[in-house]
Parts: sequence; structure tokens; C-alpha cells
Amino acid sequence: MATTLTQLVNNMQTCATNAGFSTFKFGKPDHINFDHNIKYDLLNLEYPSSRIYDVNSGVQVYNCRITAARPTSIADLTGVQHLDNVHVIMTALENRIWSFLACVGAGNNCQDIIPKETIAINRDKGTHNDNLVTLECTFSVEVFSNCFEVDCNPTAGWPGTPVPKTYNCIKGQCVDPGDGTGFFTGDYAFKDCTLSGCGRKTVSGGSSSSTGLDEGFGLDKEKIEEIKKEEKKDDRKIDEEKKYY
Repeated sequence: MATTLTQLVNNMQTCATNAGFSTFKFGKPDHINFDHNIKYDLLNLEYPSSRIYDVNSGVQVYNCRITAARPTSIADLTGVQHLDNVHVIMTALENRIWSFLACVGAGNNCQDIIPKETIAINRDKGTHNDNLVTLECTFSVEVFSNCFEVDCNPTAGWPGTPVPKTYNCIKGQCVDPGDGTGFFTGDYAFKDCTLSGCGRKTVSGGSSSSTGLDEGFGLDKEKIEEIKKEEKKDDRKIDEEKKYY
């Protein structure tokens, strides 16, 4: 089973919560300074780089960097010149990181592999605006990826069949997955997604889904089909009117 970046990030968010981190962020570490309402302990995942390790087996290696953080009231930047609680916080964050990595490595039936020799940890204190104790951990994750296949004899001729624009309603936004597998399809895919109510919460307490319509957002599938039929009727009327001009 292929693991996409989205699946990997979602797994990491779940594992961060399971390891006891109160906040999970996906972005650049410098952006931690922009958020003044972080609930600690924090785990920040930077945007990973990746490469295709084995084309034949579809193995892709993600190079990841996470930062675990907790504030301290001691702001001595010269190092531990007196016995403070910094080493205690560092140990606590390290324990959370080990729990996090064990969870990520067990994801997708243990197919997402974290080679132990790729793990490295750097420790610091007095970082960022909140005077944090931070542990920066780098590691690699080997996953199975669909990647791409070269079709030398496409039935539609070169460059092959175009990938259609399709949309899913994810967390109240119409998003094109980029591979033609979205719930809303056809020439009016984006319009259908918008008309479904995506982005306008109509039912309180709804939760979001990774495919199709968000639960608690928009209309059901039968209503969508009704909207599409009405659009086709309108298009036929427009075509008829064009004949007279």
C-alpha cells in the first residue's frame, strides 16, 4: 500500500498526540515565533525532502526534521553553570520523541520504516520567543510510493490522457487532489463542490473527511446529482438561445 505525504503527515500528527504532545505543527521552525498561543509540549515537523531510493520496488525516502519544545523559566544562555531543570525537560522531551518515532514506524502495518542509524538529536535551550528548551531530531522514513510509470504506448497518443480537474471538500475547502480521483468531477466540478455548501458550515458539530464531502458540510450525494441535472438543463437553454444570434 502506497504512503503519500498527506498520509505520512496525518500519521505523524496522530502519533504526536499519542506520545503526549499537546500541539502538532507542520511548517518552518521560525514560524513558532509567530504563534503566541501554543499549548506545550510542542512537536513541529518541517517540510521534508525526499528521493526515490528504489524505482523498481517504489521505495521513497523522506528526510524529516522535527523540533520538540517546552518552555523553561530559566533564561541562562551560557549553559548549565548551576544545576537547573533543563536536563529534566530534555529527558522528558526525548522520551516523547522515542514514543513518537515508535508510533510512526508502526504506521501502515509497519511498512513505513525508520532506520535507527538515521536518527540524530541536537539539544538547546533559550530558543524562540518563548524561551524554549528544544530537541531537534532528524531521521529518515522509507515508504512505498506509487511514484510514476512511463507508458511508451499510450492509447490516446502522446502525451496521453490529460488528468482531469476534480475536487474533494476537505475541512471546508474545495481541493483538487491532482490525480483525478476527487468526488466532484466533470466540467463543473469546482462549481458543484462550491454549490454543495463546501466552505459554509450548515450543520453544527460536523467533522471533516479526507475524501468526498465533509460530514456536516454541504449537501448529500442525491442533492448534488439534482444540481448537476439543473446545470445541464441551463446549458441546453443557453445553446438553444445561441442559435438565434
